[in-house]
Amino acid sequence: MSPLTKLFVVLLVLVSVILTAGVVTFVNKLDPLQDQLQQAKDASAASQALLNRRTSDVDTLNAQLEAARAAAAVQAQALNKDIGTLRTTIEARDAEVASTKTALASLTSANSSQSSALQMSEDSKTHLQEQVTGLRKDADERLRQVADLNTRVSTLTAQNSVLERERRNLSEQLTEVQGKTDQMGKMLLDMGVSTAQVAKAGTRMGAPAINGVIRSRRTIAGKEYATISIGSQDLVTKGMEFKIISKETGTFLGILTVDVVDANEAMGQIVADQNNLAQIRAGNVVRTQI
Repeated sequence: MSPLTKLFVVLLVLVSVILTAGVVTFVNKLDPLQDQLQQAKDASAASQALLNRRTSDVDTLNAQLEAARAAAAVQAQALNKDIGTLRTTIEARDAEVASTKTALASLTSANSSQSSALQMSEDSKTHLQEQVTGLRKDADERLRQVADLNTRVSTLTAQNSVLERERRNLSEQLTEVQGKTDQMGKMLLDMGVSTAQVAKAGTRMGAPAINGVIRSRRTIAGKEYATISIGSQDLVTKGMEFKIISKETGTFLGILTVDVVDANEAMGQIVADQNNLAQIRAGNVVRTQI
């Protein structure tokens, strides 16, 4: 056997060994791949089944959609028909409304004149009612005034009756006093008393007891005068004599004879000696009786 043949045989053996090892390795790797292939086939079958179901569902939905579209088309036709009917009705109503507006405008125009006349009548009636109310108030006020006047008249009548009775009584008393005065005057004349003496009666010792004070003292035309704090309301009369008494010692200082009489004061001339005259001042007491 030649060396080349031996080499070829050795190479053939090596190739056989390598081929056998590769076949064994391929076979060992082929089983897992077959399992994976089977799993892929199973997954593909499941996906195909799912796809078939989804396709069936889509077909069902398409059928339902077509049915819905058909129903919607039918409803749309019905609605269009109803809309046409409604439009016809609305046009008829619009015509009626226009006719009614025209009639209403005519009535409003006629009613405006009547309303104006009615408003004038209402205004006149309101004015008359206000006048009647005012007249009633005036009448009530006049009635109240008449009632007040009647009450006043009744009161004055009663007062007049009382005054008339008092007047008659005073007239009777005056007549009686005048008679007594005439009688006393005649008696005084029979006793030798003059008319001047009678006029001064009641201004000296016969004067009522009246007390006052000196308010001021002055000299007029060389004569001494004083103003005292009592007047006609206190029964002071012209010619009445007052004794001047010292406020400090109570001694008699002089006499004041009244010349002028007012309601609340009087003024008269002072008669006193020089020593006492210096003591007569405001605040001294004056009395008709000591």
